[in-house]
Parts: sequence; C-alpha cells; structure tokens
Amino acid sequence: MIELRRPRSVMTLAVAAVACLVFPAWRLGRLLLRVEVAGDSMTPALLPGDFLLLRRGPPPREDAYGRIVITEDPRPEGEGRLLLKRVIGLPGEALRVGGGVQVNGRHLLEPYAHGNDPAEQHRGVHRLAEDTYFLLGDHRAASTDSRDFGPVARERLSATAVLRYWPPNRFGRLEAPPRRFLGAAPEPAPHVHDAEPGADQGSS
Repeated sequence: MIELRRPRSVMTLAVAAVACLVFPAWRLGRLLLRVEVAGDSMTPALLPGDFLLLRRGPPPREDAYGRIVITEDPRPEGEGRLLLKRVIGLPGEALRVGGGVQVNGRHLLEPYAHGNDPAEQHRGVHRLAEDTYFLLGDHRAASTDSRDFGPVARERLSATAVLRYWPPNRFGRLEAPPRRFLGAAPEPAPHVHDAEPGADQGSS
C-alpha cells in the first residue's frame, strides 16, 4: 500500500512542481535537438531563420528516403560544421548525380530540388555500402553535400528533422516526400526487420 501525504508547505509544493517540469525537459533534451537554419542550401523547404526540432539519431531504415538530417562536414576545411541535407541515395543503390539524379538507372523525380549542378560536383557511385547514404541539398547550385565529401555512414546522421516550430506561419511537420521515378508509380518502402538503434546551431 502506498501512502500519499499532502505537502507540508507552499515551498514543498513549489519544489515538487519544478521537479515535474524539469525532469521531462531534461529527458526531452536527450531525445530532441533544436537548430536554426543558416544558409540557402535547403530552400525552399527550409529558409534561413527557420527553427527546427529534430529527433536525435538517424531516420528509420525503412523510412530514410527524403528525410532531412544533420551530419557533420567531414572535410578539414569544413571545421566540423553541422549540415542539414536530404537523404537521396539508399544502401545498395547505384547513383549518378549531375543534371538530375539517376538511381539504378532510373531518373528520380525531385519536386523539392532546384538549381543546376555545377560540373565539378557531378558524381557517380557504383553502389552504396550497407548503412551508407547519399545526401544532397535541395538547392543544388548552393549546397555542400555528398557530391563534395562522398556517401555518409548511418552513424554520422546525428539527428532527423521532424518539425518546424518558427516562424508561426511556417509551423508544421517535416514529412518525407514520396519517392517517384520518371514513368513509374511511387516506390514502396523496403521492409526492414532491423531494430532502430538507439548543435544548437545548424548550417546548410
């Protein structure tokens, strides 16, 4: 039997209320990440000054395509800055990027993307390794991404964008677009049995 007692004083009640608020905030802080968008590489989906809420960790394997994630720029000149990019290529796929994206020889339809790929960023990948992804910015002419530093291992996807909470007129969930290819219906997500393994400034 559990005995419940009234707080002995107003101070005790206040301490209990603060504890109830602080503990969930601390727990949420370990699960979620807040960032401000800086840069144009993800326009128009993300604009400079947007504030995002991200879930720490990579996206689910069966739902990775199209998700906006954070990774660290691995180049020495990148100085470890954080990059917001979209997952385009999935493990096991062959890609050709330049004047559009081809996945396993099929032209990927990308209504979110714009801008021409500079010739020096054209890139081909024979096959992405297991748990490795190809990341691109939506504004192809203004993005540093896998065309520059190569495919990215799953463990380097530190967070996945789930919500834009500011400005109010752009509030909303950040959903992944359906994957479509030229002349084909949307591609179903692969069925994966693997369990999901389980800063304040982002740039693009």
